[in-house]
Amino acid sequence: MTAQTMTGRQLPEFPLRSVERRTDVAEEYARLAAGAPVTEVRLPSGRPAWLIVGYREVRTALTDPRFSRNEAVRDPGGHLLAVEAVGTSILNLDPPAHTRLRRVAARGFTEARIAALRPRITEMVGELLDDLAQQHPDPVDLCEGFCKVLPVRVIGEILGVPPTDRYRIEKWRDGLDAPITGTGAPDTSTHAELLAYIDELVAERRERPQDDLLSVLARAGEDGEEEDVLTDREIAALGGTLLVAGFENTVAQLGLVLREVLTGPDGPRGLPQDEEALAAEVEELIRRLPIGDYGGTLARKATEDVELGGVSIKAGDIVIAAVQAANFDPEAFADPRRHDPVRDTVAHHLTFGYGVHRCLGAPVARIELQESLKALRDRFPGMRLAVPAEELRFHEAAINRRLVSLPVVW
Repeated sequence: MTAQTMTGRQLPEFPLRSVERRTDVAEEYARLAAGAPVTEVRLPSGRPAWLIVGYREVRTALTDPRFSRNEAVRDPGGHLLAVEAVGTSILNLDPPAHTRLRRVAARGFTEARIAALRPRITEMVGELLDDLAQQHPDPVDLCEGFCKVLPVRVIGEILGVPPTDRYRIEKWRDGLDAPITGTGAPDTSTHAELLAYIDELVAERRERPQDDLLSVLARAGEDGEEEDVLTDREIAALGGTLLVAGFENTVAQLGLVLREVLTGPDGPRGLPQDEEALAAEVEELIRRLPIGDYGGTLARKATEDVELGGVSIKAGDIVIAAVQAANFDPEAFADPRRHDPVRDTVAHHLTFGYGVHRCLGAPVARIELQESLKALRDRFPGMRLAVPAEELRFHEAAINRRLVSLPVVW
């Protein structure tokens, strides 16, 4: 569908709902990236906006302070999702407010903590695959028994969610698929339940600290840095954001990656044995497999006039830095639709964002993907899809391209 501007020119709608649910959306992103680096689109609210698709231009938009995330959130016409107006999220802040929260949250994602987490993730992957192999006859749904479960367990462990409460996270996971903003107020009940639950955990951690992220947040500032002290509301919002971000995109990405591997000519057995080569394989897969227009994409508002990509962006204009399209810019990735894990730029993709809002949990997501592929390669080299790939479907209500099911046979 298209919409007319005041000049009569037809504008394509964003998000690209006409292509988002197709099995292969890479062609559309590649087409966008091969055209003008900045183009005009219409948002769900009906408001025109600038869609930035060029790799260099996207990186500029994600780092230039003249493009404000906070101002876009304050402007209802600039929203992409109904949930953007809900709560006080670190995703919705600009420096210096963002810098303070990010600095504290980063203490839970230090290199040492991430390294120590890998063996536990490997263990979780093994436990889930054991359960699937021993308790379920063919075909097995990898989405239901693996892709939707592993990220919840991992982020739950990082935050300090008791194993007995995992069912609550899974319930919220299914309830957090936000509709595209249109008219009317969003349903915020799920978010309210989640934040109330985080409040309960924080209160416990203040009395009985543990070695988890919520304890880190609850005790911030005890070393004398008073500016690092977080309010309960800040901790709840930050914990809730990390919880949702920790599984929403990873569930979708894991499903797409496994689908791609299983439809390849050699299946899991074709994955490289070398650790570095496998890591590069993961980077190329997540560059080539867009999870949708929302993944890594947040609306921003220009606070000053800016020249970018050959267009004049005026103060007050909404801009969308489309990281998914930037990953197909031929100036950054030669022959971008080709799978090439040894390309020089394999690690330069923007799937996890760029700049101050770059995903804190990116190293964790990488480990989840690497360990999952390694386990399937070593334990089930003959695994294959139980149905033709073209029969696989995506959730229509989800904010990203998340598979409904991924049936496989061992």
